Amino acid sequence: MTKANVLFVCVDNSFLSLAAEAYLNHTSMGELRAFSAGPLPREEMVSLTQKVLFTNGMDESGLHPKPWTIFSLPHAPQPDYIISLQTSVLLDKQPMWPGHPVKMNWNICLDENMPRNIKEATDAFRKIKESIDLAISSKVFSSDSLNWRAAC
Repeated sequence: MTKANVLFVCVDNSFLSLAAEAYLNHTSMGELRAFSAGPLPREEMVSLTQKVLFTNGMDESGLHPKPWTIFSLPHAPQPDYIISLQTSVLLDKQPMWPGHPVKMNWNICLDENMPRNIKEATDAFRKIKESIDLAISSKVFSSDSLNWRAAC
């Protein structure tokens, strides 16, 4: 079975997309590979990310904000799915991705409504978990859904 690469994006890649990357990698138990990036990544993840991941029994090691342009480089993992986690004009103009990745907009929160405290961060993480769990149970990331790409 081919592992699908899922790239989660948000503007600063410091909370939403990092949390989604950590949760999908944790939940899929190696069946999927999650990554995260953004057009304007922060220098480091926000402390709310660390707190929410710790509270949910997930490791933050290896997670750090990065620019999404690295995933358009020749030797980078090629995303099969690109999932935008917030509504922002900055996410509308994405790089030219190699292959033909499936793009989705989950809109966990609006650009101006990023989590500012632990309650908001916990609520946003709950939405991320529910969205990922639904996508997995609905087989959104199944290898069958990628077969059309092999025919191109």
